[in-house]
Amino acid sequence: MSATTVRRYRRSYPSYRVNAYQTSATRPIAEINVTPLIDVMLVLLALLIMTVPLAMHRTAVDLPRPGSPRVETPEVALTIDPQGQVFWNGAPVDRPTLTQHLEAAAAQEQQPLVRFQPDPLASYNAAAQVIALTGDAHIENFAFIGNEQFRTFGR
Repeated sequence: MSATTVRRYRRSYPSYRVNAYQTSATRPIAEINVTPLIDVMLVLLALLIMTVPLAMHRTAVDLPRPGSPRVETPEVALTIDPQGQVFWNGAPVDRPTLTQHLEAAAAQEQQPLVRFQPDPLASYNAAAQVIALTGDAHIENFAFIGNEQFRTFGR
């Protein structure tokens, strides 16, 4: 080869007809670009996540109407001391007696409000067992009393 000759490489197809996916632009693209579809679906999912909790998380509470007579509900004090002893209105009770008291309270026409107040040093297991017994007896009016004393737990 001489210095004046320039070697040229010729392509088998014109360069203006080439794209990244196929050798010729004359054939149609057989693949769908799903990226915009995924973007739209993610936006719709985000909107759904933001709007559903507003409509779904509602708690129905029957509030007293002005001028309605106040109904006095009988109350029962259910406590646990640090040793795990359970008390029903201040009297110590064992598990079978507690079950009987709870079933009797649940059978009343107007169930009493069971005010549950465990000692801060009472075992969690004892409190969980009493709560389970209360649920098994189908007590509908159950209240935790003295939760503010646990506010600084572990500090």
